[in-house]
Amino acid sequence: MPIAVAGAAVVAVRVAQGALSSALYAVTGVYESGLYFSDYAAFRQEARTRLPRPGLVPAPSGFERVELRNLTFGYPSGEGPALEDVNLTLHRGRTVALVGENGSGKSTLAKLLSGLYTPQEGSVCWDGTDLSGVDGVSLREQIAVIAQDHTHWPLTARGNTVMSSARCAERFARAAAASRADSVVAGFRNGWETLLDKRFAHGVEPSGGQWQRLAAARSFYRGDDGNAVPLLIADEPTAAMDARAEHGFFESVHAHARRTGAAVVLITHRLASVRMADHIVVLERGRVVAQGTHAQLMEEDGLYRELWELQASAYRTPAVPEPRTP
Repeated sequence: MPIAVAGAAVVAVRVAQGALSSALYAVTGVYESGLYFSDYAAFRQEARTRLPRPGLVPAPSGFERVELRNLTFGYPSGEGPALEDVNLTLHRGRTVALVGENGSGKSTLAKLLSGLYTPQEGSVCWDGTDLSGVDGVSLREQIAVIAQDHTHWPLTARGNTVMSSARCAERFARAAAASRADSVVAGFRNGWETLLDKRFAHGVEPSGGQWQRLAAARSFYRGDDGNAVPLLIADEPTAAMDARAEHGFFESVHAHARRTGAAVVLITHRLASVRMADHIVVLERGRVVAQGTHAQLMEEDGLYRELWELQASAYRTPAVPEPRTP
């Protein structure tokens, strides 16, 4: 074989190998992209199933009472229902505390009340109107939520409080005072116009407790046309607050319910803070096991009294032993 032919054959083989490698690489890339696209198509299909039904009526502008009728809800994990056959009534102008151990269904119940979840069985009704048949956007405009893990928006302190609600100077002042956020903002260089993000010039990063006060101010302020929303849900709202701030916050929550006529749903593990609630609901493994006032529940030998005694024991002064005589 002539040297020129042999050389051409070697070059041709190498070129073919390179082309084959490129083709295999391209096929692999197409396959991986296809996997991502199949996920995208599945997400779109799942999103279509979660779209609200057309023709839903607007949510009621308020209520006198909220009724939970035979409410059952379970998560897709299939570990059993998080809530089962729950019946409960909430009234305007009253504070209802949900208490129980971890996993008892308190936060799940709050999400059902706020319209974030739809019950699998039973219904949530505002004065007889089933919320499953109303528009979700208009419903959420009637509800304020103070969450334990709230979003730290990179806005000014005023922007974090007002957000998209209509501007009302009087309501803003009340919300700032009720949440004690005004004392937080007083220490900022630019007051309410301070940017709450250190990535900006003259921006600050509030502490966890300060963020919770600002989040509380946002919920107290939420409303329209000068009126507060009829339902306020506070889920562990004082986890990062000190004792003085926590006591002041719970006093403000009860005052907010009396002043505005809103129904307040309070979720907390600190039972000393729910003592002043108008009604206490005890949950255990997704079921309501007891309800009543603090005095009524303490008369029963149930879960509430057990949890209360456990927490109270940490604050009791132990008896000083008498000195032994020689």
